[in-house]
Amino acid sequence: MKNIDYSNQMQKEAILNEWKGNLFEFLVTQGLAAKCSLESDFLFNLPAEFKSKLGSYEELMRTHEPKLLIKLPVLAQKTVEELWRSLDLGRYNFSQWNVIGKMVATNDSELWNETDIVGSYSEDSGERKKLALSLKLTKDHSYINTKSAGVKSFLSKYFDSFDSAKIELMQQNLNHEVDESFLAMGHRLYQLADLEFKGAFDSRWSDQYSELPGELEPAMRQIVHENYHRVALKLSGLLHELKITDEQLFFESLYALCGFGHADIVQVNCFHQDYELSEVTIKSFEDIFKSSNKVCALMPIKDMASSVEVVMGAVTLQIRVKPMNKFTTAAYKINCSIKVKA
Repeated sequence: MKNIDYSNQMQKEAILNEWKGNLFEFLVTQGLAAKCSLESDFLFNLPAEFKSKLGSYEELMRTHEPKLLIKLPVLAQKTVEELWRSLDLGRYNFSQWNVIGKMVATNDSELWNETDIVGSYSEDSGERKKLALSLKLTKDHSYINTKSAGVKSFLSKYFDSFDSAKIELMQQNLNHEVDESFLAMGHRLYQLADLEFKGAFDSRWSDQYSELPGELEPAMRQIVHENYHRVALKLSGLLHELKITDEQLFFESLYALCGFGHADIVQVNCFHQDYELSEVTIKSFEDIFKSSNKVCALMPIKDMASSVEVVMGAVTLQIRVKPMNKFTTAAYKINCSIKVKA
């Protein structure tokens, strides 16, 4: 179990999201299994390690977020009911329900990377099939997280349908911007601290200052934000270049960033306001992309923003540059999330 500093709001929120996400996946899967008279099999097949983790999560939430622990089963049950109704799951002959990543050995395909719950069923012909669900518990009116990737492999991984030499060069350009911007940030921060920057943040920094942007004084926090903005500007320019090169190929490359690396995924999102249900949305690949006709708009990057937005009909994809953990290393990640207009 991770050591958690509960006085650190960012760290506390991140670990709570992990706990509630795992518990929510378990509760929804259990509810679906119960609807199919498969609950006993589902519970029996849970790995001992996973059961132990669930028990730990529950105990920690009972201590630190007791209200959330009470609300999660209610939200899970309502999500199960909406899934059953919306997808008409009663028509399937399910034989098994699993929580992916906890119970099932998978390959590295995008289908399993994005799947949280899988239901196995047989058609009348005897053919065995799977229903793959991506499940998210999200605050009302928030973006839905869909993908997280390292910035230094982002273009190479998700835009590999373009010419390989071109993408490799663009990735190198982005990586150069990351490194140069990081060094510039370090020099400016150390100068404010009346210290000499030697290419890396060391104990002279960590002994006196935080490594989290939100805990810095305003002038230093501004410098950190400007760093992410510069990287986002560079990324925006490279994405624009790809879009001009081949708009259809560019559009198709966005599928995985929107959480649809595989067209068979069904996205299930439970939106809540202070853990009171707002709505449950269930979207297929066709629901998200069909009306856009493979046309998208890359929006101008906003002043000091660290994210790029791509609008595809009713869907907005947000591509945000963030630190992996602390801003004092050049290991950045790119978080992708979507918002769908009603």
